[in-house]
Amino acid sequence: MLSMLLENEQILNRGAILNVACGFGSETFEIYRRLSPEKIVAIDVTEAHINFARKRAVELGLTQKIIFEKQDACMIPYKPGSFAYVIGIEGPAHFNTRETFLRRAHDVLEVGGVLLLTDIIVNKEIAQGNSVRYWIGRRVAERWHMPEANWMTIGALGRLIESTGFRIDIARGIGRQVYPGFAKYNTRWPSIVSAVRTRGIFIGLGLTAISWFLGWAFRRGALDYAFIRATKDQ
Repeated sequence: MLSMLLENEQILNRGAILNVACGFGSETFEIYRRLSPEKIVAIDVTEAHINFARKRAVELGLTQKIIFEKQDACMIPYKPGSFAYVIGIEGPAHFNTRETFLRRAHDVLEVGGVLLLTDIIVNKEIAQGNSVRYWIGRRVAERWHMPEANWMTIGALGRLIESTGFRIDIARGIGRQVYPGFAKYNTRWPSIVSAVRTRGIFIGLGLTAISWFLGWAFRRGALDYAFIRATKDQ
């Protein structure tokens, strides 16, 4: 997913990157390797993720180039025009809300700055069209921290991004490249055993159930995965 997101981006010899929902930092280090920016600020709301990533940055000798901070992406504290890129891999679907994040991302980008996202898409109309599917979807969304305000089509997401002041460069669905393989892999017996061993029986089986649901919902048109590139023109 990250390779797809960055494959057409050029080496960045100026400016800084903001990487939101950075997790344990693996994607942040790869972004740095691929784009060579002056600096990356990587944020996540989970302290354990940030602590792990900071340790890894020390091991790699990158503490002057990559800064990990515990921050909420919907309350980005940086000054307007601070970044040349804002990059998010999947995280915005979980933000409360995606629209709030997009407006803050626009604020902190410089003019000409780029927003790069891959994000989960829930088609609310299709999800609500069947009461059982909608009930299951809401239960999964609650467990997966995905506010219903973020349920929208790729077209609606594109219009939302434009309403915040961006120009859409790319907005396309890539769900077929994501969900079938993801669901198949995570519902194999070895994957289930591994999930239970590493996360415990309840969380492990819960993640297995979510993986199955994602494949099922994609086949019914209720889910997709968006690849977004947008530019701040002014």
